[in-house]
Amino acid sequence: MLLDSNIIIYSARPEYSQLRELIAEYSPAVSALSYLEVLGYHQLTEPQRQYFEEFFQVAEVLAISEDVLTQL
Repeated sequence: MLLDSNIIIYSARPEYSQLRELIAEYSPAVSALSYLEVLGYHQLTEPQRQYFEEFFQVAEVLAISEDVLTQL
């Protein structure tokens, strides 16, 4: 399952426990761009940062190649 940055961010919210369960059921994969977008957000709280760091430790982070970026 390839996850978008927004899905990762929503999964951290308490009201989206079903989303977290769905993600946990599958092996999540994310792009390196999502990693940068989520952890690079300048207003992350410390608990959010911890959640996302733990999330990215178990998710497969996929490198973005020039070939991938130029495909339409």
